Amino acid sequence: MKKLLCCALLAIASCTIVSAQNKGEMYVGGILGVSTTSVSTEGVSTSVTNFGIAPEFACFVADRFRVGGSLAYNLASSDGQKTHTLTLGPSIAYYVRLGEHFYYTPELSLGFAYASTEGISGCGFAAGLALGALEFRPAPHWGVSLNLVSLQYATISYSDLNISSNATEFQLGISPTVGIKFYF
Repeated sequence: MKKLLCCALLAIASCTIVSAQNKGEMYVGGILGVSTTSVSTEGVSTSVTNFGIAPEFACFVADRFRVGGSLAYNLASSDGQKTHTLTLGPSIAYYVRLGEHFYYTPELSLGFAYASTEGISGCGFAAGLALGALEFRPAPHWGVSLNLVSLQYATISYSDLNISSNATEFQLGISPTVGIKFYF
């Protein structure tokens, strides 16, 4: 009886490990990010604080290859000036198994972007490459994601109040984000 019980438990454990990131598996989750940057030039110091949240949904279209989408909100505050950004778009990622419950998950995301600061708003395009993305799956239905290094590009055109300008941002850096995922 003990041998049968041990074999059954081993079979169940093997199934949950093998089922991670298979075709047809889906998840809902979200990412939360907070960062602070401080720059000092010729005795003048400026700091920027960013807060971001991004709920997401994804489906594995092939083993270890997922397609998803997210709606991201970011608030940047610098010297009393606040900028609100909303980004909506798809993403793709590939899962490389590093250990029993650990995965390297580089991700490419694209999106439509809307930004507003002090009554002036603009629209544009955003793209990102998560180079330092990792995921830990402590249980079959739960995942915790962490992104340490990313490459970001955004271009926004402002045309309110007869003001026309174009802002382009290219950023490579450490910008940690943490996410929780529920797989079903």
